[in-house]
Amino acid sequence: MEHRSMNVPSRSYAAFACALLIAGATSATPLPQWQTPWLLPFDLNHPQYPANPDDYTTPSASQQDTYEFAWQSFIALNWPWKQGGPGGQPDPSQQLAGIANNTAPHPIVVWESYMEPEKAFTPAKYWPIDWGNPEFLGLQREPSPPCYSNSYVYGKPFAPGINQPYTNANVPTGPLVDQNKEFVRVEVKLSQSYFQYIKQFKYFDADNQVVAVDNYIDYANKHNAAPKPAHGPHDDSSNFQPLPTGLEFYLRDLPLYARQGITEIKAAWKVLKTAGPDADIPGRYFRRVLQFPLPDGSLSKPTLMGLIGFHIHRVTPFGHLPSTFEHVDNVRLEKRLHDPLPLPAHPALNPGTESRYGASASPNYPNGYEVGGKTGEAGLIPSPFKQGDTLPAKAEIKQVNVSRETPIPFDVQIANKKYQWLLRNSVWSYYQLIGTQNKNLQVPNSTLGPGIPGAQHSNTENLVNTTLETYTQKGFSCSRCHLNAFPHGVTVYPPYEERFEDLHVMSFLLLNARSGREENPTTGCAMP
Repeated sequence: MEHRSMNVPSRSYAAFACALLIAGATSATPLPQWQTPWLLPFDLNHPQYPANPDDYTTPSASQQDTYEFAWQSFIALNWPWKQGGPGGQPDPSQQLAGIANNTAPHPIVVWESYMEPEKAFTPAKYWPIDWGNPEFLGLQREPSPPCYSNSYVYGKPFAPGINQPYTNANVPTGPLVDQNKEFVRVEVKLSQSYFQYIKQFKYFDADNQVVAVDNYIDYANKHNAAPKPAHGPHDDSSNFQPLPTGLEFYLRDLPLYARQGITEIKAAWKVLKTAGPDADIPGRYFRRVLQFPLPDGSLSKPTLMGLIGFHIHRVTPFGHLPSTFEHVDNVRLEKRLHDPLPLPAHPALNPGTESRYGASASPNYPNGYEVGGKTGEAGLIPSPFKQGDTLPAKAEIKQVNVSRETPIPFDVQIANKKYQWLLRNSVWSYYQLIGTQNKNLQVPNSTLGPGIPGAQHSNTENLVNTTLETYTQKGFSCSRCHLNAFPHGVTVYPPYEERFEDLHVMSFLLLNARSGREENPTTGCAMP
């Protein structure tokens, strides 16, 4: 990824930052002040579900508004889940997780109660399935890793949950290893509106997707325009239907807290070292006891883990709104104002300023990573694990040292300072927005958003989470990866024309569907 120079702060930004600190210093309220912080905002500058969804237009918005939207989405997704309720139901009577420097896991939050993709794409033979009420073993759970295809043509399929995603749903890069020689783990969840979309059009069956895509392409080629989506239960839905934005007829019976466009989550976790040299400071992390899958098919022992990376992909009437968050201690240490907890001995993903790459606040490795003390060479990235592999002995594992290749833009940092201060009594103050990717609001393009190469269509060409895209930090972004995401049936890359826009779904999850013609399909993590 190319280095992006940080903007010089304008006087207005500087004045805003000063005003923010002064205002925050006199305020005793730790939570954001909008009316319902436990509800996902519906759209940019429109937090509530519209009174008339058939006559709704996204309000005008600035790039700064996308950062506000991302932070407000982050807070709602991490609001405590209503225990015993349906997946995704927030509990307005609860508060965000506080700061306590102990090893107790936090209450389950909204996104953790979302559905696993492998359940949403249960083979057609076993449908119908319901959204339902998730069950947890106390504050312990099993994460839902991204799946890889069992028909991978180069040997055994890849192991889920330990490898990093890459520019294809089915070809990962190798795993990330922290400073304690522990593998970072990854999981994926999807919202109720996504599930309702899959259910409504029977896209849990890959064959239905193929037929719908064929119909869509035939119509687009014949009429030189996209087919109109279904606006009611009796409308023609034989063409592939676009991902829901929140306005669709089939979402209107969902509870208000679930009545938005699709949300998908990708989360990264690290093992928390609670004793001995270089122990983590557990109070700085959102904590969960997880039993994660091992490449050999077994489950790990229950392990205390801390959240370190968080991708959000939302779709609203504005368009695709991906954003990404990280823990503040991932690659550099910085003591914030009124921080009640000490800093750790070094960042989670590098040894700190004792690096030979300089004495700045954090190391700066060529390409953003160093493996086994080497960098800038071919063949350094750890090999991905395949199903059936056994983990190496800890002494054989090489640490991966990570730095941030592209600085966090100044306007994003301003938003971070604002929300970290508002959340100063919550563990979520130890997290930061890295950026958002959306259609360019300075040179607007009304029909095509991220997924189109070039700054004229997207607000940035560089947006990377160091925990989820460690090895692809140059020339990489959310859309650069997800522009390869299509439903089943797309066999030739569609051109970037308005008539094919609905096929550019920017979500790999539809590929979890399997053919309904399978006689004895297995459930779980197995794509066709």
